[in-house]
Amino acid sequence: MANSVKEVVEYLKRNPMSTETEIQERIWGYYRGSTWKSNKKYADLLRRGLKKGLYSRVETENSRRSKFFYFIKK
Repeated sequence: MANSVKEVVEYLKRNPMSTETEIQERIWGYYRGSTWKSNKKYADLLRRGLKKGLYSRVETENSRRSKFFYFIKK
């Protein structure tokens, strides 16, 4: 399957409240810290699904930085 928002939807059905990093690592094998390549392609793909309303995200703050958690609305 090509990189698509459908992959994200299927993943989030099984793994709700996943972070952007978790999604990128587990669906596409993209590890932010171990590559020189930009994550723009994957970040844009996630944003496209948000804009279409296929899933949502919530922002929480921890002691280090804000994190977004993605989930499917029921």
